[in-house]
Amino acid sequence: MTAAEREFGGALYELAQDEHCEDACLEGLETAVKLFAQMPEYIKLVQNPAVPKSDRLAMLDEAFGEGVHGYVLNFLKILCERSMLGAASGCLQEYKSRLYEQRGILPVQAISAVEMDEAQKKALCAKLGEKTGKTILLETSVDPSVLGGIRLRYEGKELDGTAAGRLASLRRVLTQA
Repeated sequence: MTAAEREFGGALYELAQDEHCEDACLEGLETAVKLFAQMPEYIKLVQNPAVPKSDRLAMLDEAFGEGVHGYVLNFLKILCERSMLGAASGCLQEYKSRLYEQRGILPVQAISAVEMDEAQKKALCAKLGEKTGKTILLETSVDPSVLGGIRLRYEGKELDGTAAGRLASLRRVLTQA
């Protein structure tokens, strides 16, 4: 994430927080980022300097006008004027980061060899919540290459409790001996 994305995403969050519309702005920004990911050519069109500025801003009004909070629409217009619409996803990351920190939410990515059932997910969330003192927002994925166990990623840390990780660790120890 760039410094500009942190600055812009943080500024939108602070405004939304001051006006008590954090969830509405989050939803609108997520909508915009999804659209931009699905249609990257739209960003090129809206940021094309050959298209008059008023027409580019009108395109944003037409695409998002009633579907997103007014602050998000104005935010997108500012990004457009600075040819930074491609940075919207980084701004969203910063926005979410600040929102989650304020609400005591910890996003955690769990990678396992097989799909975790609901009981396992709840147990993992409870254990991590107890350890961190935060509400856990769990995202799970399946990667058969881990062989067994689970790998967790949160707060820039990676905890590897997988069979593949243990085998790799054992391999390093044996090659060093």
